[in-house]
Amino acid sequence: MLQWLLSLPKKILVALVLIVSILFIMLSDPPHTICRTQIENFKSRQKGRIYRDSTIKTRKQPLMQILITKCKTGNSPGNCYELFLKTKNFLQDFKTVSFSCRSGLASLNEVKSTLFDIYSLMIRLAWGDGSSIDYYNNIGWLLPADISLFCNLKENIMIFYGQQALLHLEQSTFKKLPNTKKKSEKKIRELSLVSKNCEVYL
Repeated sequence: MLQWLLSLPKKILVALVLIVSILFIMLSDPPHTICRTQIENFKSRQKGRIYRDSTIKTRKQPLMQILITKCKTGNSPGNCYELFLKTKNFLQDFKTVSFSCRSGLASLNEVKSTLFDIYSLMIRLAWGDGSSIDYYNNIGWLLPADISLFCNLKENIMIFYGQQALLHLEQSTFKKLPNTKKKSEKKIRELSLVSKNCEVYL
């Protein structure tokens, strides 16, 4: 192979080397498409939020994970306020990416886990301990603005992951709710936050 290359005319050999070099560069660092640029911009805006910021030495986790834990533990407006605020910012950044590029964005593990984790958490917040849950009292302390946020999460999960993924997420969340042993999945669904008509809140 080497002898064959050396036997080629100098101009052809130079041209081959250039072509191979260009192909190598393109494969190792593909050119920036519009989608790739938008996704990189999204990642930059979410650095320290859904992505860990290595420059903050005192923070071992991304901020969103810390806020999820705080909200889950406290289960109150005060403990969840910052999480809901940052989630709204996350969704605003998500929507700055062109719709045609969002499926690529939604495939990122950090994006998917953020949508799924907060959607599941909000179901659990509204349920509380389940002792006083009924058809007329199934939102806990959540406000209409919070339910709007929940519905926004639901809409994006439906669009980018599908109905089956949403159902599976809800079913796995129902299994973690307290005081559900004597209730069927249908009953839990009717009593839980997922029964809300999102058309009213979006």
